[in-house]
Amino acid sequence: MASTSVRPPRWRDPARKLLLRSRAHPLGRAFVRTVRTLARIELVDRATTLAAQMFTSVLPVLMVARTMLDSTLLESTALGASLRHRFGIDTTVLPLPDLQDGTQAAAFGIVGVLMVLIGGTSFARALGRMYGRVWRTTSPGLAHAWRWFAVLFVVAASTVLIGAAQLIAVPALLVACQWCVWASAWTLCPYLLVSDRVPTRVVLGTGALTATLLSALDGVSRVVMPSVIAESSAHFGTLGLVFTAIGWLFAVALVLVVAPVLVEATLRA
Repeated sequence: MASTSVRPPRWRDPARKLLLRSRAHPLGRAFVRTVRTLARIELVDRATTLAAQMFTSVLPVLMVARTMLDSTLLESTALGASLRHRFGIDTTVLPLPDLQDGTQAAAFGIVGVLMVLIGGTSFARALGRMYGRVWRTTSPGLAHAWRWFAVLFVVAASTVLIGAAQLIAVPALLVACQWCVWASAWTLCPYLLVSDRVPTRVVLGTGALTATLLSALDGVSRVVMPSVIAESSAHFGTLGLVFTAIGWLFAVALVLVVAPVLVEATLRA
């Protein structure tokens, strides 16, 4: 009985030719490496994890700030300026818990600080694991736990500085200030988490690209987010703000994951 050969589907030959041609060009090789790395590190899972960790880190800060500060004072702080100018949120209408008792307020402050520390170190550890997967290196362990707190401080400080920058009236100067803050923060964070196990040019490139992508996201957010927040608040109330915040944090997490992947793929192409 004569053996019959199974011919591959017709689409495979053009796809194989396209893949071979793309590998012959630096941009093509960078694209192939990017796709493969995104698949290897599981982009959606990594971004979802980072977004969840950011949410558990940022939410206690908002609760503590809104509880400990008078609404008028909050409007003049960096947090209030950021919420008002970037997202169109009026901080004076946010619900304020009734914590008139000094003991209860102190207990809430202690719990808030503990939540910030726990959530912040969880975010730093998740960020370190993400960089480790992208660059095939190890993240710091308990022996270098101070790096997690250093990353938490850098992220918190950059958030305060970005909020304060919202008071700048000149758009070009505002964009430049935000880019410098983001570039510094997202160069220090991977440096702290991967130490000297990654070339300096890769870390610097990651900081610059992350800042550029965050600047683009910020520009889109200023146009889109106020209407989205208003609509979600009208339909779901406070839960609408929560849903919108989670979606926005997921977009930020995508930037944090994609930036090192693109830098790694480009510099290796």
